[in-house]
Amino acid sequence: MAAFPTLSRAPSLPLDPDGEIEDVVLRSTFEGGYEQTRPRTTRARRSFGISYRALQSADEALLRAFEITTLRNGADSFTWTHPISGTSYTVRLAAPIQFRRQQVSTLIDAALKFREV
Repeated sequence: MAAFPTLSRAPSLPLDPDGEIEDVVLRSTFEGGYEQTRPRTTRARRSFGISYRALQSADEALLRAFEITTLRNGADSFTWTHPISGTSYTVRLAAPIQFRRQQVSTLIDAALKFREV
């Protein structure tokens, strides 16, 4: 399994150490005011959103190659280590990587969203 590439910069802070936990509860409300619930799945996945500011063009090329070639356009999973907690997660890209060039500069900002497998 592939591992997330090492970039020249650390991700921008703040970065949630636990990620966002998916809501897996199905809820049905009734006219009487009560609610019936049940779990949709047995496991709640975590999602992580990270961003990098002011990346060099080499880092942009590395991320693009990782997404397109290594992950087959985001279809494959990979190992990512949380930079604050040090916990390793098996994740997939939840959406394509968003790149945005800074004005009057060659530097690039990148936004990534991971979802636990």
